[in-house]
Amino acid sequence: MENARKSILTYIEYSRKITTIIMQKMAPVRKKYKLTKLDANALIFFAGDENPPIASEFSKCGSYSKSNVSKAISNLAQKNLVIMESNQEDRRYQKIQLTDEGKLVAKELRDTIEPIINKLSKGISPEQKNQMIIFLTQLKDNINEVMKDIE
Repeated sequence: MENARKSILTYIEYSRKITTIIMQKMAPVRKKYKLTKLDANALIFFAGDENPPIASEFSKCGSYSKSNVSKAISNLAQKNLVIMESNQEDRRYQKIQLTDEGKLVAKELRDTIEPIINKLSKGISPEQKNQMIIFLTQLKDNINEVMKDIE
């Protein structure tokens, strides 16, 4: 039972610490462009993908409510950082694409946190990183299952 308790506390502690560090590093860029934390996370999420994800994927990924995601996307659209494109096959879904300006802001956000990610990865071999990705992917799938059970 002690190992289960330690495991739970480790997940909570590490996720909070990593989130806090990343949010602190992104703060100057967020302030510069008047972005909320959710706005910044959305820009990073929708950036660099040749096949743009839909808003509901971002909602699920970050465990954000659909209404909060809609507000963030609307805010980003008003700032001319994203454009929304209706899905021709299913009009309930909209693809989110970054504008050229949105891509620059997303790059600036990524550039602020990349040194942190590199430091967090320091001393971790490529093999360990691959194992970590496998582990985190499985963890994400498990989290999605837990969220389905909760809903």
